[in-house]
Amino acid sequence: MKQKGQAMDTQVNKKKTASWKRYGMEFLMVFAAITLGFFADNQREKWSETARGVQYAQRLVEDLDLDSIRMEEVKVNYSIKAQQINTLIPLMQSGLEEKPFLDSLFAYFTLPGSSSLVTGISFVENMATRDELKSGNMRLIRSDSIVRHLSVYTRKEQIFMGNQTRYREKRLELLGLIEEVYDMPRLGLDKLQGKKPEPHLLPLDPKQLRRVSNAVANLQGMLNNLESNVETIAEERRLLRKLLLAYIEEKG
Repeated sequence: MKQKGQAMDTQVNKKKTASWKRYGMEFLMVFAAITLGFFADNQREKWSETARGVQYAQRLVEDLDLDSIRMEEVKVNYSIKAQQINTLIPLMQSGLEEKPFLDSLFAYFTLPGSSSLVTGISFVENMATRDELKSGNMRLIRSDSIVRHLSVYTRKEQIFMGNQTRYREKRLELLGLIEEVYDMPRLGLDKLQGKKPEPHLLPLDPKQLRRVSNAVANLQGMLNNLESNVETIAEERRLLRKLLLAYIEEKG
């Protein structure tokens, strides 16, 4: 009886051991499946984020190209203004009340559209993609160089935009001063009657003409500053574009 009882205990122990082994294997299989699934989901998420980062990089390149086109239009307008001012400065030095200066000032004042000395084409920032990246999506572009140069480019554009705003304010100031030199109602009547605009002068005030002269000189200084801004922005844009294209080629 004793031997029979021992045999039964042995069989029970074997069954318990086999049961625990089976449970252990099942646990390991479930754990492995969950772990592999986690890693697979994580990898898919990384691939998805990389693809989205490439899309943002491509959109940034498109934005930079559009910025370049817009800036070229502004540069042409700056060039026109610079030529006009460079003509006026020597005439101003020859005499503010002299006919050559007053006639040239009037001619540049009455030019149509953005060709006029006191109007122009303004650069408009294209911030749509950059605003999306600032909202937390910048992490999708995994390149410290791109992030750094994008920040520098944005900062240089902000400086330029501030200078451009002050330049527009000076143009408007000059517009008001010129309108106090010439008889604007008679100019309007000439246009209405289809006549060639003539510089009908109001009674000349030397102080008023001096303010016009100072405004033109200030405009020249601000224009030189803006042209310098444009060149530094263009250099940073070229570098940033090169980095973005290399990133797209590597990650795309």
